[in-house]
Amino acid sequence: MRGGLTRQLLSCLARPRGQVRPLYSFSESTRAPATVPFTKELFGVKRGPYAEVTSDDIQQLAALVEGRVETDKDDLLMHNTDWLRSLRGCSPCVVFPKTTAEVSAVLKYCSDRRLAVCPQGASTSLVGGSVPVFDEIIVSTAKMNEVIEVDTDGGTLTCGAGCSLDHLEHAAKNQHLFFPVDYTIREAQLGGIVAADMAGPRTARYGNLHGNVLGLEVVLPDGTVLDSMSTMRKDNTGFDLKQIFVGSEGSLGIITKVAMACPSLPKHINVAMVYTDSFHKVLGIMRMTKEHLGELTSACEFMDNEAVMSVKKKYLSAWGVPSKPFYVLIETAGQCDMHDEEKLKTLFNALKDKELILDGQIGPLNYDDPTFVERLWNINTRILAALSRGGNVYHYDVSLPHDKQYKLVEKLRKELSGEILKVASFGHLLDSNLHLALQSHNFDPETSDELDRTITDYVTRAGGAVSAELGCGFRNRNLGAHCKDPVEVKLMRQMKQLLDPHGIMNPYKVFPDGA
Repeated sequence: MRGGLTRQLLSCLARPRGQVRPLYSFSESTRAPATVPFTKELFGVKRGPYAEVTSDDIQQLAALVEGRVETDKDDLLMHNTDWLRSLRGCSPCVVFPKTTAEVSAVLKYCSDRRLAVCPQGASTSLVGGSVPVFDEIIVSTAKMNEVIEVDTDGGTLTCGAGCSLDHLEHAAKNQHLFFPVDYTIREAQLGGIVAADMAGPRTARYGNLHGNVLGLEVVLPDGTVLDSMSTMRKDNTGFDLKQIFVGSEGSLGIITKVAMACPSLPKHINVAMVYTDSFHKVLGIMRMTKEHLGELTSACEFMDNEAVMSVKKKYLSAWGVPSKPFYVLIETAGQCDMHDEEKLKTLFNALKDKELILDGQIGPLNYDDPTFVERLWNINTRILAALSRGGNVYHYDVSLPHDKQYKLVEKLRKELSGEILKVASFGHLLDSNLHLALQSHNFDPETSDELDRTITDYVTRAGGAVSAELGCGFRNRNLGAHCKDPVEVKLMRQMKQLLDPHGIMNPYKVFPDGA
C-alpha cells in the first residue's frame, strides 16, 4: 500500500506548519471497539492448550518490566481490537518491555508457564495478525522506539522495533536518505512491518523487505536472544537466518532491533493520472511506462471506476474527478526536475498518440501547488475507507499474473449473490498485486467463506498468492497453505516446532486451524 515518499518530500517544502498535512489515516474508522464482536465467538475458534492467565502471572510479568503492565479495561479494549474494528480478543494485560533483556525475561516466563503470547506494535495489521484471539499476553514493542544510528555514507538506519514509520522517515530524511518502507498507515512500527513482510507500490523500485533488512535482533520463544544485527550488505558466511523471521508474523519470536538499507532521498517527484477504457489498455500503459521511464518509475497504480467513484462520493464531492472506466497513477522519483518532468510529458504524449488513454492530468511537486501529488495519491489511499463508510468490506490482497487480474474482478461481479453490493479493485501494476474490496451491508460468515473459496481457488489455479503484501494473520490463516507446495508447508511446520515447541507465539495465526 502507498507509503511515504511523497510525504517525505512534502515535509521538505518551505511551507507554514499545517498547510500540507496527512490527508488520510485508516484510524478514521468510526466503530467503537466495545461494539466489535469477540473473534472467538464470531469465527468459532477453539482455544489452544495454554495455561490460564492468573493475577499472580500479571504481578510476575510486571516485576520483569519495572511495572510497565496495562490492565485498565478501557485501555485493554484498544489493544484487543484490530485496526479495522472487526476483530477483538480478550487479553487481560499488555506488557511494555523497554529492552531486549526484558523481552527475553518475559518470553522465558511465558514459555515456562505455557502462556500464549501475542506480539504487538501499533496494531496496524489489516488481517488480524497483531491482536489476540483469546487471552494471550500482549507483549508490546512500543517502548523500544530509539533510532540507534543513521549512517549516511553506508546508507543504513538501525533502530528499535517500536519506531514508527513517521519517526523513521524523518530520521532518514535528516540525513538525506529515503526510508524504503511503503505503507499507508504511518503509525505502523518497523518490527511489526518486518514481521509481516508488508510491501507497497514502490517495491519494484526500492526492493522488498527481504532485500532491505540487513540485520535483526530477535528474542526466541524460550527467551534466547538471536543477534543477527549487521549493517553490511554482503555477508556470505553460512545461513542467512534473519530471513526466517521476515514475514513470520510473530510466530517464531519477537523482533527487537532492525538494521535497514536506505537509498538516497530523491529530490523531485512528478506524477500523472491518466484515464482509459479497458484493462487491456491499462496493461499497455504499464508497458509503455516501463519502456519510457525506466529507473525513474517509482509507482504505477491502477484503480477502477467503482473504487474511484466511491472515494469521490464520500470525500471528494467538490473536486471534479471525472467518471472513467479505469485510472492509472504514474509516479517518477529522481534527481533532476526538468529532465524527469520532460520524460513524463513525453510518455503522456506517446500514450495519447497510441490511443491508450482518453485524457489525464500531469504535474510536478512544486511550490505553486504542493498538494497536487498528495491529492492524486489521496484517491488511491482512501478507497477502503470510503467503501467501509457505506457498510462492511471484505478485503483481499492477492498476487496474480497481469492477464488474469481483472478477469477475477469480472468473475466476482458476475457470479456473487445479492449480498455483495459492490466490487471495487485497485492494484500495484509493477508488482502484479491486486486489491479487491467487496462491499456488503453487514459481515456474514457464510458470505466470507464463499468468497474465500472462490478467490482462493481462482488465485491458486492461476499460480498466484492469496496474500501479496499484508500477510496471513488471523483472517488468511486457512488460505495461505493453498498457494504453497506441500513440502514448503511441511518445512514451515517443522521450523515452528523447532523454535516454538510449545506453540505459544501468536497462536491462531499464519498456520491453518489444526496445524
